[in-house]
Amino acid sequence: MLNRINRRSFIRRGAKVLAFVAGGVALASLLRQFFPRSTGQKRRVNLGRLNDYPVDTFTFVEDQKVYLYRDHEGVRAVSAVCTHLGCILESNDEGFLCPCHGSCYSLTGKVLSGPAPGDLNWFRIGGSPDGRLYIDMNSMVTPDFKFLIT
Repeated sequence: MLNRINRRSFIRRGAKVLAFVAGGVALASLLRQFFPRSTGQKRRVNLGRLNDYPVDTFTFVEDQKVYLYRDHEGVRAVSAVCTHLGCILESNDEGFLCPCHGSCYSLTGKVLSGPAPGDLNWFRIGGSPDGRLYIDMNSMVTPDFKFLIT
């Protein structure tokens, strides 16, 4: 014989299953906080030779979403990703501008205005023995850090 279930028991069991699933999702998201997120980016990325970058300009490196700035002393790299919602910034003479929501950053990456919650990240630049530049996307530095040209 079939075991018939009444409506009230069905709703009670369904509510228990949904509560169990919701608890599992909440627990998984809580535990995810303790593990680093994988960005999918390489630790060190080759940027080419120093002469590929003009002096006293910010050059956009599209693959890495960074701006490289080269002056007569060295090279620096700043993130081109807005800290608000991740739009790609445009550079100008005064700094960086988010074309999506209007956040403005100084040339040192400090937030000047807009909805952006924080300053831009700066990344470590280095040189390899064969004379090529590389960027370490997992190593943050201060805005005044430069890879010095010798």
